[in-house]
Amino acid sequence: GGGGGGASGVKKEMSTDDSDSAPINAANTSYAYPDTQRDPFFAFIPKVAGWACGIVAGEANLVKGAIVGGPRWTKDFLAGTFTFYKEHPRILFDEVLSGFTVAIMQVPESIAFSFVAGVPPLSGLHATFWMATITGILGGKPGMISGAAGALAVVVADLTADNGVLDYLPMAERLNVLYMTMFVCGLFQIAFCVLRLAKLVRLIPETGMIGFMNGLAIIIFMAQLPAFMYCTDAPLFIECTVEQRQWLTFQDQPAELCLTLVHVAICMAIMKFFPLIPKIGRLLPASLVGLLVGTLLEHTLFRRVFDVATRTVSETAPMSGSPPKFDWPAIPNDSTTIQNVITFGLTLAAIGSVESVLTLQACNEITDTVPKIGDSNQELFAQGLANLVSGLFRAMGGDAMIGQSTINIMNGARHRVSSTMSGIFMLLFVIALSPFIELLPVATLTGVLFMVVLSTFQWKTFTILRYGRLSDSIAILLVTLIAVFFNLAVAIAVGIVFSALVHAWDSGAHVEADVTIKSMLVNGERVDEVKYCHIRGAVFFSSSRKFVNMFDVANDPELIVLDFKDALIIDHSAVAAIQGISSRFEKAGKKVLLTNLPVKSHGRLHRTGDHATLQDQITPARQLQDVKGSSAGVVVDEEAGEDGSQRGNIRRAASTESERRVDETNVGGRLASMEHFNVPVDSVEAELHRLNSDQGEVMVSSIHGGKF
Repeated sequence: GGGGGGASGVKKEMSTDDSDSAPINAANTSYAYPDTQRDPFFAFIPKVAGWACGIVAGEANLVKGAIVGGPRWTKDFLAGTFTFYKEHPRILFDEVLSGFTVAIMQVPESIAFSFVAGVPPLSGLHATFWMATITGILGGKPGMISGAAGALAVVVADLTADNGVLDYLPMAERLNVLYMTMFVCGLFQIAFCVLRLAKLVRLIPETGMIGFMNGLAIIIFMAQLPAFMYCTDAPLFIECTVEQRQWLTFQDQPAELCLTLVHVAICMAIMKFFPLIPKIGRLLPASLVGLLVGTLLEHTLFRRVFDVATRTVSETAPMSGSPPKFDWPAIPNDSTTIQNVITFGLTLAAIGSVESVLTLQACNEITDTVPKIGDSNQELFAQGLANLVSGLFRAMGGDAMIGQSTINIMNGARHRVSSTMSGIFMLLFVIALSPFIELLPVATLTGVLFMVVLSTFQWKTFTILRYGRLSDSIAILLVTLIAVFFNLAVAIAVGIVFSALVHAWDSGAHVEADVTIKSMLVNGERVDEVKYCHIRGAVFFSSSRKFVNMFDVANDPELIVLDFKDALIIDHSAVAAIQGISSRFEKAGKKVLLTNLPVKSHGRLHRTGDHATLQDQITPARQLQDVKGSSAGVVVDEEAGEDGSQRGNIRRAASTESERRVDETNVGGRLASMEHFNVPVDSVEAELHRLNSDQGEVMVSSIHGGKF
């Protein structure tokens, strides 16, 4: 049958034996059900306590081992590293050069993401120093780069914005709350490592990641719009409120707006086409070349020739080239602020952990490295420690950066020197190059980030929306919209839940059963009419209704056998469905037996099922045998619909399933009644005698040696 929404094809073999069914002896069809006593109700408390203590003890042993063996391990590691690079100086040179190149590329992006987050540029640069250095030494993937990243910056902006959740605090206190939030974020990430939560990243579907990247790209794009605004009410643009900032227009400021657009266009063109120049395109990062050209145009051509200036870093939020300084962030003690610290700390920890683990997996694919869950957890610890330290040194924190990590690995870097040196070079740049950084036009930084937007956005989205499955399109749009208008972490969670529901809905349609009605020996006793159901698939909350609709209490025989050899009982909804079927059949004077239960299914029935009923139902397969030599019967191909209705076509068939022959129009029965097929068949000798008399002698010889 092909009815929509119904169960899959179910086959019945109706016995033509007219003998009455033998009575079913419940005592004979049951067996000793093991483990009839459940654990005491509160027995889980010591188990959970033991599990927690085991984790604490394990981590304590790790810390103890690190403290005791740390000095010796460090000595051996440094000696081995020194020996290795002494024997391979070219590798050391390539690692240091790659770290220097990556550090140069991180300078403009760190500054740009600082503006996205609404913090001073020095906060983003210091964050890149701490993130790159600490994760370079302790991270789970040598060569992977971390720093101030856009995924966290767009969330941090809600804490620092004038119209954000902390709008009741002045800017200085908002920054203190941010740094305390990063400290808490680091604690959460270390807790994720202790609980080994890195493996949960595999739950994120591809559609969720596409929506995440699209939302991130849109947020970064929207964060660049202030580059096309101006403010005259305060000496620094960052000190102006949202109401004080005004848009540049072609009517009032045509020159400033045109030059701002020129800066953006030139920088984007350089980043697009400079790497294509033979030889020269590989000497310097395209983003650095774009910044140099933009700065040169601003302070020579635009200001000296056209006498028109665009906003620079020094006019937005000047930076002082000082090294990081320890400063415990003092925050208000009110409940609202503390709640925001915890909430945003957890959100940032989740986003940073997801992006870091996914970046690690991407790096493993590039280097053809077998991924390990231990590496991901190690990376979570390093990320957490780096964010914790960043919060204590007034840095905005960050996570792994897939763009810089990819470039670093493609440069040939495979060791920790490159990623560690990128952080050290970043600190040197801050101390020595801060006067130059203040000269950078903000519009040029906007051009850099516009290219980041173009590379971050997943353009295959439009192909999926046009040709892909509807549920995939909805998932991508849902995650993207929630990420833009609410929160990146919540968007990922919604994407996981939505995809899980779609999968549950689809899986609910895949539970099937082969049903035959036949004679069987049940514990040595013959039962002439048994409904034997071979269940296939997963029985859980989504498929339980379809499973129940496979049965008809009024018309089914007195004994029903459920074979779970190729099925799995997933949750309590499946247990309740089985118990409900058994109860209804019992009230009708009929019996349900369960056989071939997998271990997990048996355990789920044991934990929440009725033990007295299960003891009478669960039957070993050896106590159920088919009756040999049963006569031919009638096959009914049946489909159980959502409403419980059953539809089928009666057919003639042999008694065994392997010998069935389909005859939907009963042609066999009609031919059997014709006279020609009722003539007795002659013997072989009589047939040969008739042929000899009609056609002459027929020689019949055996085959020997391949010849007649």
